[in-house]
Amino acid sequence: MLTRRLEKSDGNIELEIKSKTIKPMLGCSIAVNGICLTVSKITSEGFIADAIPETMNRTNLKYISRGSELNLEPSVKVGDSLDGHFVTGHIDDVGTVKKISESNSTDGITMTIKINKKLSLFIAEKGSITVNGVSLTVSKRNKDTFIVALIPFTYKNTNLCDLKPEDKVNIEIDILARYCLNKYL
Repeated sequence: MLTRRLEKSDGNIELEIKSKTIKPMLGCSIAVNGICLTVSKITSEGFIADAIPETMNRTNLKYISRGSELNLEPSVKVGDSLDGHFVTGHIDDVGTVKKISESNSTDGITMTIKINKKLSLFIAEKGSITVNGVSLTVSKRNKDTFIVALIPFTYKNTNLCDLKPEDKVNIEIDILARYCLNKYL
């Protein structure tokens, strides 16, 4: 949870994050809503990470406020289990939630997200995508939107359950697509 956001005179932002479960060490990388940030201070209730203007401009950090729930994940270490797909924490763009459908069908909960058309080249049906740091599988792709189907556990245990239409989310395309199609970026 974001407990404080302080803008410094140099344009950098200091984010104070409260976490009961993740206790990083000073200098560690941690994914905050999928954004790779460095822990700059340890606090009694969590940690502080700094974001430079470039990070603020390319991510949804500019839209979050005090009390916002954040997806937090420490970096994978050699020998750790890799669940999901390779995620770097380098956000490609900010998407906009267009629709959330909770149904009893086999699709479960679906989320439609609008993206920059340029990113559409990098998104494949049944391919991997990261939304706010959550590794998901694309169920459908159009020119400027994609749909992900969420299992209830993922939906309820991430900040995806707090999203509403028009909310902004961080998008990281699959790293394999990024390098295979790099000439189109």
